[in-house]
Amino acid sequence: MLTEERQQIILEQLKLHNIVKLHDLIPLTEASESTLRRDLQDLENCHKLLRIHGGAQNVISLHEEPAISQKATVHLDEKKAIGRVAAGQVRNQEVIFLDSGSTIQFMIPYLIENKNLLVITNSVDNASMLADYNIETFLPGGKLKSSTKALIGSTMVQTLETYHFDKCFLGTNGFSIDSGYTTPDPEESAIKKLAIKQSNQTFILSDNSKYCQVSFSKFADLKDATLITNELPVKESGLLNKKTKVMEVN
Repeated sequence: MLTEERQQIILEQLKLHNIVKLHDLIPLTEASESTLRRDLQDLENCHKLLRIHGGAQNVISLHEEPAISQKATVHLDEKKAIGRVAAGQVRNQEVIFLDSGSTIQFMIPYLIENKNLLVITNSVDNASMLADYNIETFLPGGKLKSSTKALIGSTMVQTLETYHFDKCFLGTNGFSIDSGYTTPDPEESAIKKLAIKQSNQTFILSDNSKYCQVSFSKFADLKDATLITNELPVKESGLLNKKTKVMEVN
């Protein structure tokens, strides 16, 4: 198969799935892993994709925010494992904040083991799920953002300024050594910053496909939180551990 044909297949798969893995491309192209890596490098050099660990993803602009329904359909196994470990950090009688990150909802089924737990969230979807599990939940007011189902804006900020949390659990659109934790929307970024300020301890939940991804608005340095993620390559894990505490989920 010609190089152009292989690369066209890669781009077509990205259109369909947003993220492609090398092991899935091998049978489709009948090419070796090393050949495909070169193809991905060439396509990245042409700004047609962004390489990630084990594959590639569509190029996303700094301010682009995928819909929560789209984000909720990828990396499900990783998100479930991350959610379980994150929920394990919660203790009885704590007050916690959950934001609208797509991985956060995978914590919720495990929170029922905690007694007298109070959850504050700016996510309409997560608030509904918490209610389904009979977990005491407070949903402050604010402007509803349709794509992420998150409450944002000045009303939300003013309300959160009056609260204090034992722990907060946040999602991120990207994390990197140089840029820290970032998200496309400055208003959502403001909520995350305030939640960190009002919390005794902060956890960021993110699968490893978001490593080296950078969005428009930075909301925290790596040192400001504990990162809960699935397994990273040894080199990247070592670099991150110099900047922050990393809890890797196998």
